[in-house]
Amino acid sequence: MNPKIPENNFSNCEDAMVRSAFPLTDYHYQSVTLPNFRGGCARPKLHSFRNISSEYFRTEARSEFRNEVIAFAAIVITAAIPMLSNVRALADFLHAIGTL
Repeated sequence: MNPKIPENNFSNCEDAMVRSAFPLTDYHYQSVTLPNFRGGCARPKLHSFRNISSEYFRTEARSEFRNEVIAFAAIVITAAIPMLSNVRALADFLHAIGTL
């Protein structure tokens, strides 16, 4: 149940600013009770970084590793082809001007 904010119909904005800068709220608000909740701190198990990473590589990473290697190789090849082309063009340019 949320607090109810009464609506005020002011004739203009100046009346609204003079009366109150904040909306009026219902101060008799009662929160919802949870019948099966017992207060207390839930203590999660503390995992070290090494345990977390070894669990990840044991279960999740193994199934996707091959796909990621193929995608990485495709990206490297796609990036290498223009670089090799630029190196060859630079060598041709230096040969043409007589530096190489």
